[in-house]
Amino acid sequence: AEPTIEHRSAFLVAGCRWEGKDGPNEIPKLWEEFMPRSGELMPAEGKQGIFYGVSRCTGKTDGTFEYLAATEVDSPDNLPEGMAGWEIPEQTYAVFAVNGLADLMAAHNRAYSEWLPQSREWQCADGPMFELYPATFDSEQSTLYLYVAVKPKA
Repeated sequence: AEPTIEHRSAFLVAGCRWEGKDGPNEIPKLWEEFMPRSGELMPAEGKQGIFYGVSRCTGKTDGTFEYLAATEVDSPDNLPEGMAGWEIPEQTYAVFAVNGLADLMAAHNRAYSEWLPQSREWQCADGPMFELYPATFDSEQSTLYLYVAVKPKA
């Protein structure tokens, strides 16, 4: 399925951070740590129950990346102990609907290996990638969304 293109203003997220290479094994543990603590954060108005899984490169050449299991917040100040806050810059995204957690890795592959190389209009941009878990996400089979930073081809 073709993604939709969405432009988003900058926003702030806060939550539990992980850094490493073995995402598929480590990131579920991070969510298990974060979800019971998510109530310690004050979500931005109208954003209750919406969660983000944000990936960004560390700049290291060994394949290490950072991941934040997070919710949208109004302020990066006074975060609970052990939590981090990131600003997500204003950005245009290709948004892919994902049919449950089991399809997430395949959706990543489709976005980066199939859709982006074949797109006539869009190319990968230097920006974060994130999973958006809407308030309707209540089981591993629920729909979530993969946001990939893009920019128009020159």
